[in-house]
Amino acid sequence: MIYRTLGKTNLKVSEIGFGTAQIGGMSHIGGRHVGYPIIETSKALKVLDNAYDIGINFYDTSDKYGDGKAERLLAKAFSGKRDKVVYATKCGITATGNRCFERKYVKSRLEQSLKNLKTNYVDVFQLTKPDMTLIESEEIYELLNELKSEGRIRYSGISTRTDGEALKLVSDNQVDTLQVFYNLLHIKPNQLFTKNAFDSGIGLIVRSPLSSGLLTGKYNYDTTFAKGDNRSYFLHGQILKSRVDIVDKVKKHFQLNSEYSILHFSLNYLLSNSKISTMIVGINKISQFYDIMKVLKTQRMNADEFLEVEKFVIGISEG
Repeated sequence: MIYRTLGKTNLKVSEIGFGTAQIGGMSHIGGRHVGYPIIETSKALKVLDNAYDIGINFYDTSDKYGDGKAERLLAKAFSGKRDKVVYATKCGITATGNRCFERKYVKSRLEQSLKNLKTNYVDVFQLTKPDMTLIESEEIYELLNELKSEGRIRYSGISTRTDGEALKLVSDNQVDTLQVFYNLLHIKPNQLFTKNAFDSGIGLIVRSPLSSGLLTGKYNYDTTFAKGDNRSYFLHGQILKSRVDIVDKVKKHFQLNSEYSILHFSLNYLLSNSKISTMIVGINKISQFYDIMKVLKTQRMNADEFLEVEKFVIGISEG
């Protein structure tokens, strides 16, 4: 495992991070259960143990993943190893499904996360997708700095919703990290801010590196998702079809097969970008874990190869 510095922080994080949404399972939001199917606690802990053993030290979670279950699983898995792992948790989504970043609410959710994680500090505390109006008001910066001064969080971050908001956050340079949506199916906008964020010392955390599973190459036009699975609300019809088409074209153009699959190609593309600190991969099965970790043995793309991939994918996306 290779470790990279998380922006201007003093944290060394594994270039592959562990996303806990899948092991957290369903959350009760807005009067319905949403998220990923529930898995047995023993299986979740086994996956976490394997992640730790292979060198993953960055764990991204949220007060809402499984209504706190993901955080509690981390506390159980890493009891006695707190100084060996980096916890990055988030808040901002309420039980009704709305977003709230009022000081009292955020502080109460942080307190609950600290209890769930059985720790007295969070390494990176992130707010989940505040809108542009709130970002421009700068109130969230004041709040995050206050939490840092209290010693409850070491570093601050924002999980962004749009590329425009990410650009504004980079320009303001008031937080330590940004969590951004960036993968082979969403390349072009991120070219606008990755360099600037890196140059400003903002740690870039990439979420959804496999684009909700599309870049595993297992989906087709007829793919459907179980009721409550978040993907069932946005990954269907023309959107599903167009993205499956792009995946198929990438596989054909770069002659990807079982030896070097679209999954490993997609992850390798991101790992070949030195401006990224870590990418979050969601894993809930041991077999899935070992398949993904094969990318660690893959030779990274050089600058020309990296640009060739970007040029091709942008071309077919716009065409």
